[in-house]
Amino acid sequence: MKKILIIREGALGDLILTFPVFFSFKKNGYRVFAGGKGIYKNFIEKYGNVEKFIPLDSSEYLFFFESENTKLKGFLKDFDIIIAYTDEKEIIGENLKKNFMNKIIFHPVKKEKLNIHITDYLMKPVKEIFNKNLYFSINLNLKNKGEFFLIHPGSGSKDKNWGKEKFLKLSENLKNVKLLLGPAEENELSFWKRNFKGEIFFNLDLEDIIKIAERTIAYIGNDSGITHLFSITGVKTIAIFGPTSPFIWGPRGKNVKIVYKNLECSPCVYEKMKNCTDKKCLEEIKVEDILSFISDG
Repeated sequence: MKKILIIREGALGDLILTFPVFFSFKKNGYRVFAGGKGIYKNFIEKYGNVEKFIPLDSSEYLFFFESENTKLKGFLKDFDIIIAYTDEKEIIGENLKKNFMNKIIFHPVKKEKLNIHITDYLMKPVKEIFNKNLYFSINLNLKNKGEFFLIHPGSGSKDKNWGKEKFLKLSENLKNVKLLLGPAEENELSFWKRNFKGEIFFNLDLEDIIKIAERTIAYIGNDSGITHLFSITGVKTIAIFGPTSPFIWGPRGKNVKIVYKNLECSPCVYEKMKNCTDKKCLEEIKVEDILSFISDG
């Protein structure tokens, strides 16, 4: 059976958007190995359809970044193909070229130049290899008990977040709602403890979040890695987009709803997003808009 190594560095959402690549190679008979940030190793190995995840940021695999070594050549010798979503001029790219004699496909992700959905972009080299058994979205089809609504009011950037006061108002319009907060929302923890009446989940690992998804009626969140995680669980997922483009970065799934106002000023580039003072793209999204998406279907 052929072996492929897929290198995809990035955060949780970046890796989940790459799941169709992993699944497509697996479906077409490959043994799939992936490399990226070690923090996601257990999650990717359990749900990403990969045989092994290589934590490239660990000391064990420093040889990927060392120009003169035999370890990398020995590690790579049994692979038939490598797809690297990195620039071949980067250190890891130069080392792959020096130490791997079989086919390498470099397909770097340059966010500012993307004009199609990121998963479609990531799948381009896969489509050139196969013409069947291709995935463009993933559904883990988790069993679901449907016990409560779940709100996640954060993301990796506060500039992408709908206002916490609006999330609070939304929670007051729902019965049996719980809150999920991560490390990025730690400075808002006191606000939520003071104002939110339901249970708060804080700083959970990904496996615990999967268990919560199995009990969730519907999830509501911003453009975040956790939103992408819920989008592949089969749980109804409502994703709020403002300054970033849902046409490029939106989660995919048969049970995903995206709330986006599509104003003239959005989506916008990173610097504009950081310096924007009024955030009309988010301010114009009302609690009633979210409630209508929740009640729809």
